[in-house]
Amino acid sequence: MPKEELFGVTMQMRRTSAAIATRIADGSGRDSDAEFAIELRRGLAASNELEYVILLAKDLGYLNADTHENLSADVEVRKMIYGLLRRL
Repeated sequence: MPKEELFGVTMQMRRTSAAIATRIADGSGRDSDAEFAIELRRGLAASNELEYVILLAKDLGYLNADTHENLSADVEVRKMIYGLLRRL
């Protein structure tokens, strides 16, 4: 990423990727499965946002196709979150 994007796209990627894990951790400490599910859905929203920011970075020319593909594959945490939601 260009240095001028340190507080733009780069920071947004960091913030949203941290939000995914934070929501899961927060939800796991809740009193009910319903409350846990709410936090899991918020984690899903954050993963969707992260996927978009990665795509935006590619479209702006900050990421090459290979890096974009690798980062997009890392957002596969959604499958795990969906699995948890199905079990609740």
